Amino acid sequence: MSQSNLKLRLLTAAVGLPLLAAAVYAGSWPFALCAGAIALLAGAEFVHGWLMPSLSIREAATKQPGFVLAAIIVAGAHWEPQLVPAGAAVAIVAAAIGYSRTNALGPRKPFRVLAWGLLYLGVLFSTVVLIRDVEGGREWVLLGLLATFAVDTGAYATGRLVGRHKMAPRISPGKTWEGAAGGYAAGVGAVFALNALLDTGVEARTIVHFALPMPLTAILGDLLESWMKRRMGVKDASGLLPGHGGFLDRLDSVLLVMPLLYVFLRMRVL
Repeated sequence: MSQSNLKLRLLTAAVGLPLLAAAVYAGSWPFALCAGAIALLAGAEFVHGWLMPSLSIREAATKQPGFVLAAIIVAGAHWEPQLVPAGAAVAIVAAAIGYSRTNALGPRKPFRVLAWGLLYLGVLFSTVVLIRDVEGGREWVLLGLLATFAVDTGAYATGRLVGRHKMAPRISPGKTWEGAAGGYAAGVGAVFALNALLDTGVEARTIVHFALPMPLTAILGDLLESWMKRRMGVKDASGLLPGHGGFLDRLDSVLLVMPLLYVFLRMRVL
């Protein structure tokens, strides 16, 4: 990473992280609207990359607005949680059409994109809103997000310092097993540290059930998004976040970690 790109990355983070914290602490419904707006922008990146790469993100949004459904599911989960299973049902139907052997309804790719978009950006990302709505939701959202960022940072730093063995060269040539190990250690440590700092009231013997699988889920989410970008033929989802790429690039691990955290809270805490 060049020095100028690193400075741009740090500047974006310096602006974005306080805004993120403000959104988390603003209240449940403002946070839901912010999450919906992020899903909307990420959905535009998704449609642009998968369906209409020749068009700009704004043009893709006007010609294929189906991803708006994902944003509605995310924001609307605060007022009507049943939107989440409803979105999952629509995604299943769209996938059945999109991956069928016949094309009686016309081109199948738009249905596949709709299925992936609803599941990936609608159903999975909506869990961050559901978590914010539970008791102590502010602290749990921060724990999930910051621990995920710790995995990314630990993996990047360790990979840069001692990375030698490629983990998935066909999907993401820059990722190494050493980096993954560093990210795992950073993630586990971050969960325990944040659990204490944020005073969640959950004992270490309970939080361990989230701490151990969380970094693996974050790494898997990163690889999944890298695979998607390979399919799109792009390096970054967009340039909406200077130095970081696009919203999809920042949400990759979060989209799998938050559902895991929601399940953990429902099974072990709430």
